[in-house]
Amino acid sequence: MTASDQTARREAIDPTRSFCVSAPAGSGKTELLTQRLLALLARVDRPEQVLALTFTRKAASEMALRVVEKLDQARENIPVTAEHERQTRELALAVIDHATQRQWQLDDTTLNVRTIDSFCHELTRQMPILSGTGGLVEPIDNAQALYEEAVRQFLAQAGEGAAGERILHLLRHFNNRWSRASELLVALLGRRGDWADVVHQHNAPETAEVVLAETISHLCSERLRDTLYRLHGHLGALMPAINEARAHFDKHPLSLSDSSESLPDWHAMVDMLLTTQNEWRKPGGVNAKLGFPPKSDHKIQFASILETLGADSLLREALIEIKHLPAMTRSGGTWELIVLISSLLPMLQAHLLLVFQRSGQVDHTHISLAAIQALGTDEVPTGLAQRLDYQIEHVLIDEFQDTSSSQAQLLERLMRGWPEHNATGVAPRTLFMVGDAMQSIYGFRYADVALFLRARQGQFAGLALESLTLTQNFRSRPEVVAWVNHTFAKLMGAEDAPHYGRVRHVKADSLPGHGPSAGAGVHIKLFEDIDGHGEAQFIAKQVCDIITRDGDASIAVLVRARSHADEVAVSLKQAGIAFTGDAIQSLAEQPITTDLLALCRYLANPADTIAAVSVLRGPWCGVTLPTLERLLTAHSERPLNLMRALQQTPELPDDEAARLQQISAVLQWAEQKRDRLALSIWVEQIWLRLGGALSTRSQDLRSVEAFLAALRKAEQLGLGLDPDWLERDIVTTGLESPDTSHAVSIMTLHKAKGLEFDYVFMPHLQKRARALQRELIRWHWHQDSRGRRLLISANDDDKHSKTLYNYLNWLQKNKDQEELKRLLYVGVTRAKVAAYLSASVDVVEEEGAQDGVSGSLLRLLMSSESASSRVSIQSVGGKTSRSKPGACELERQQARYRLKLGAYKTMQRHTRNSAEQDDFVAINSNNATPISVSAGNRVERIIGVVAHRALELAASESSLASAQDLRVQLWIDHNLSYYALTPSLAERAKIRVSELVERMLTCDTGRWILGAHLHAQSELTISRVEAGEVKNYVIDRTFLDDQGVRWIIDYKTSEPMAGETVADFEARECDTYREQLKNYVSLIGEMSWEIEAPIKAALYFPAIQHLSVCE
Repeated sequence: MTASDQTARREAIDPTRSFCVSAPAGSGKTELLTQRLLALLARVDRPEQVLALTFTRKAASEMALRVVEKLDQARENIPVTAEHERQTRELALAVIDHATQRQWQLDDTTLNVRTIDSFCHELTRQMPILSGTGGLVEPIDNAQALYEEAVRQFLAQAGEGAAGERILHLLRHFNNRWSRASELLVALLGRRGDWADVVHQHNAPETAEVVLAETISHLCSERLRDTLYRLHGHLGALMPAINEARAHFDKHPLSLSDSSESLPDWHAMVDMLLTTQNEWRKPGGVNAKLGFPPKSDHKIQFASILETLGADSLLREALIEIKHLPAMTRSGGTWELIVLISSLLPMLQAHLLLVFQRSGQVDHTHISLAAIQALGTDEVPTGLAQRLDYQIEHVLIDEFQDTSSSQAQLLERLMRGWPEHNATGVAPRTLFMVGDAMQSIYGFRYADVALFLRARQGQFAGLALESLTLTQNFRSRPEVVAWVNHTFAKLMGAEDAPHYGRVRHVKADSLPGHGPSAGAGVHIKLFEDIDGHGEAQFIAKQVCDIITRDGDASIAVLVRARSHADEVAVSLKQAGIAFTGDAIQSLAEQPITTDLLALCRYLANPADTIAAVSVLRGPWCGVTLPTLERLLTAHSERPLNLMRALQQTPELPDDEAARLQQISAVLQWAEQKRDRLALSIWVEQIWLRLGGALSTRSQDLRSVEAFLAALRKAEQLGLGLDPDWLERDIVTTGLESPDTSHAVSIMTLHKAKGLEFDYVFMPHLQKRARALQRELIRWHWHQDSRGRRLLISANDDDKHSKTLYNYLNWLQKNKDQEELKRLLYVGVTRAKVAAYLSASVDVVEEEGAQDGVSGSLLRLLMSSESASSRVSIQSVGGKTSRSKPGACELERQQARYRLKLGAYKTMQRHTRNSAEQDDFVAINSNNATPISVSAGNRVERIIGVVAHRALELAASESSLASAQDLRVQLWIDHNLSYYALTPSLAERAKIRVSELVERMLTCDTGRWILGAHLHAQSELTISRVEAGEVKNYVIDRTFLDDQGVRWIIDYKTSEPMAGETVADFEARECDTYREQLKNYVSLIGEMSWEIEAPIKAALYFPAIQHLSVCE
């Protein structure tokens, strides 16, 4: 640890001083917060006088438990050795003595550690009238539906009275596009925490317009003054050269000043210095068209100055901003639109409050605004504010860089009397905020990094703050730290710019004493692969190698958006690597969820024809398209009366008629039990009676349980069967992954913040998120010597003029770009040993594709010379082409079955009120023989499925694995984890599968089957239309051997019965599966092959290492 870092940490725990601490990734801020909290607890009369605020429940819980843990260790006198541990021990012992004297009972419940949301909620409950909802409601994370309902009610008033006329005026602005207006208003409601207290221009429009004009004038003057300062020393030579060039075209000479009236001259100068792409003009661009004749003195002078200025990136940015600075036009249409919107927003908020009251739900913004109100104004503080002023003497805030404007306002009101208190000379009240501006990545949640940057400059809520910076990195190896320092010093720069949202890079120091480590550091790899399959396979191979080398290593795949993880997840699964990804696997994305939602839509509204047809076509009912066509033709009335249609069926084949009769019986039962059973039980029983459990794979049952949990949640909220609410809820519901140890974590970059892993993979950097939208209004807090001033403008759909709205939109793009840099920083700094950054690009079809598109992390990475110089490009050629559907699509196809009619009879023999998983199995229409529902047969089926999967994976490797290969066992463990087996059954299955795979991999014939051959395919899926239905078949192994014979081989895990000879066993099995193999031969024969060859079909029995050719 460096001396400066040690000094900063010692100072930070001084309980008499207030600090703003910059704590970069891996700098040990959690330990520092713990020490600060202990130091403060030893000075107060009651533990609740120290308030610690975090932004997540997890962080709050960890902080409280960390303090309690340190206290317990001190009581038990557990030895400590490190310097920081000894410091923490001294502080903990002081707290124990202090608590004993005051008879405190210190545990995690008595410590005043909470999230800022829970703190706001507590204030609201104490002032229920101000909350507008009685203070007893619970906030919800996703209030989109409530916003939409409020906007619908608001727009429904159009044309009614004076307010309705104003709404019509607003709609006319959007050419009566209600959907567009609704979308913008909904987005605005989500951000009302930022504008609720400042959008009131309609109250005094003339005064507000004057103030805005003054603010714009001050903004322009400040920016021009800063640019003049940066140009100082060059203007004496630059302006004569430019003016002489202008004289060639008889243009007036330019005169630059810090007055906004000189903006036209500034624009002319900027056009001389920069190209239309906002790059410094090259010498070749200094030509006669600009007024610079060849070899003229003023051309030589101008080119020389350009060469000098070209090294100043900050000057270039300042010139670019001048091109966008707004020209204020008084009494224009834009200002009239602002006044109109300002007059309508209070009414929109009133509608939202009514929706909150009726639903019994609110959003977190409502709680935050109500908490601010509960504290009163500076002039008239409430009794609650006065009580808190007595109760709270010290505040600690974690992750302050994620604070929003409304949260900052709450904190300012909480501490408004503290400067006066501290001026009296008594024991000072302190504020301790810690964060890392380089990790501020929650702008989409309205976090304002400028708040942290200004606090770092020395003041917040009137309190003087001392700025401290930690530099020691305890997390990452020197190779990672060095790359981060070198790359981000260039990307982020050395200066803060709060109005841009730019933060300076803080150099980190790595710990000494690390030995050499293979593969340590940051690796950048591009793949000439348009679909990302080669990139995903590379990641899977690297992960497999890491696990083989270090089975305990923690590994994460971090993506920018959930959809970016699909290809990687499939490759990991194919490699047999366990992974978890609750943030990636959405319940809404599961096919079985779509079927359950269709069932619920029909049950909620039997007149919904689309839902009725969806139920019939679902895998549980399995009605064919020809049958459905006859049914709909015979009952042409709309909406379709499904119950009557099922009771009055047209002439159909016996099996189809029987299927419809069974469906009718279940739906009649459903009507009889409507409102008599709990909602989730009712839907579950309908699903079971339709045969849902029989047509669902074991691994999909967790999706069913999650869906039923959503139904229970709806019932608890008093919503009943509301399909629209269900659909919104399941979109935000992560699918709980099976419990797997040492699994690879797949998550978004935002969710990974605060975590660490040995190895980090960041794939698909070429992809970008949604582009910036032109919102209804934009606003920005301009900070100058007079304080904070509001810049606000409305979207007038003029994208080209130098309007205030376009300037604010440009400013937001810059903020988003700066946040993108920080997102890259967060991803890389999660890595302790190594980070792998990768992207898939089409360098053949698209020139410059390897640099990435605008808004992508790849473009950002390639803009850094230190990063782009270390890129390796790998061509995957034809290796990623596929002869079958994409793996993601294949998974979905395999998840959907059509229930056999005979399964209904099986189910009726096992009628139950609940579905025990051992009693229900997935019945694929491709099965040649029926499968019984006993637990024993289920385990045997699982053994067969997992053995097939492991053999497929073995055959897919470039070199055939051996039986001792660690990956083989990983594949088996991973695939067995998808089935809910008891420990004893799981162990039995694992032993049996391992035995079967080992026997095939140690058998010459088995290795020949799995080895490299021409046209080799494992688990080849072939689809064919039969009797109007699409049927899928899967062939275990096919290839063309050296003798020119095309083989079709089906694996069978069976073996001879007791006393049965191999010959008799072989004959029996061939008789059983002859028709199946005959069908496979027909399917392969119908396919187009480059080489025509005779076909042989065979069964291979791994258990006895025997191949049987069936004629």
